[in-house]
Amino acid sequence: MRLSEFLTRSQVETIHRNALRLLAEMGARVEHQGVREKLASLGGEWHSLTDTVRFAPPVVESLIASAPKYPRDESQLPSITAHSGVYQSYYLDPATDELLPFDEERLARFIGFARSLPKVQGVGVLGVPFVPKGIPPACIPLAEKLFCWKYGAHQGGSVHFTALCEPLLEVFECHARYQGKETREVFGATGYLISPFKLARPECEQMLYFDKRGFRMGIGYLPMQGATAPITLAGAVTQSLAEQIFLFLLHRSFWEDVAFGLGGSISTVDMRTGVSCYGRPEMQRVNVAFADIARFYSCSGGAHTGLTDAKAPSFEAGAQKGTGALISALATGHGSVSAGLLGMDEICSPVQMVLDLDLAESLEKLLVPPAVDETECAFEEIAAAGVGGNHLGTDFTAERFRYELFQPLTWSGQFVSGWLKSGSRTDIDFAREIALRYERRFTPYSLISDEEESDLRKIVRQTAKSLPGGAGG
Repeated sequence: MRLSEFLTRSQVETIHRNALRLLAEMGARVEHQGVREKLASLGGEWHSLTDTVRFAPPVVESLIASAPKYPRDESQLPSITAHSGVYQSYYLDPATDELLPFDEERLARFIGFARSLPKVQGVGVLGVPFVPKGIPPACIPLAEKLFCWKYGAHQGGSVHFTALCEPLLEVFECHARYQGKETREVFGATGYLISPFKLARPECEQMLYFDKRGFRMGIGYLPMQGATAPITLAGAVTQSLAEQIFLFLLHRSFWEDVAFGLGGSISTVDMRTGVSCYGRPEMQRVNVAFADIARFYSCSGGAHTGLTDAKAPSFEAGAQKGTGALISALATGHGSVSAGLLGMDEICSPVQMVLDLDLAESLEKLLVPPAVDETECAFEEIAAAGVGGNHLGTDFTAERFRYELFQPLTWSGQFVSGWLKSGSRTDIDFAREIALRYERRFTPYSLISDEEESDLRKIVRQTAKSLPGGAGG
């Protein structure tokens, strides 16, 4: 059960042609000579007056054709997964429904809750949503790694300032040493094209710093339909494709084995407020469009989905997350739900996390292919029950019901009369009970040794003293 041809072949070719025109006629501004030289050595044309690098279409097409691509197997069954994350977020207290600022204890609690739920396949932290005691704001990328490793989350790769490159590498080397791993096994660094088609000097410096030492820093992009990208679907997708191709060329200029792949990751603007939105249908249409474009290039294709703009557990949250995850799974082969995130990624809610698990599992159940054979048709079972028979208490039912039937944590399974007698609890009430039960028995614990934490904090203190103004000033 897969979707295909949201865009026709002719429409994809038109988008492809215009994306290549953008790279050939406008190009991208690159604010560092060293990176411009790398791109030029790959076949780019460096225009010194504007510091832009442009690529002729034959050069681009040749590099894409020769790159590894790893297309998704179209016969593969679509899947749904749930992941969680913490960004510059608030904590939605499950006991009071208050939006509270994060602190270390709440961060540990939220990560711990995500890790305790078997369906959540990981939790990531990008930055730290508070200023930790004894760690200046300028050192937040270092604190990100410390708290992720301490409490069992994936570090998001923040760098922020070029001055942090050296201490960040020290932090990775320290952690690798304590874990008995190579530094490259724990290393991760990411930056972004904040402005369209402009690779800023700090990101250039950071890529060059890490590359010189044998490490790879990736660069992403952040377009918004109607604001930093055109308002039309075709225009936003054309710009996004051009930027993704440019980033492929950028990474390819550093490392020869870089694969070519695509993904939909375009938010949309609310024209009433100017706010970026992640739960609107336009974002899902972009994901489906890029699934067709990925087929055109015979490369991997993904989707950024499973988020909501809702600020509290609600129908809005479930509808936005569910439609996004489902349409992405049908189009690309995989959909995801960002478990526990509300307000795009500005609110972390344990209650919403429980609701999201039921959502993800229900969608996964929806996509299970039917099994039809002589045994599954259950002729003998039907005949044994006979006219007027009942299958509720049979061995056949007992053996199969957990696989055949969705077993939700929070969804209703009563008539109104039974629901009234049992306290009239809703899905949110059940989710709250599960979250509060965890919180009552939660005790923070560290996954790294006291010695490792001491050494990591020492690096942070030394970095703070070395920054302009001392102590991160």
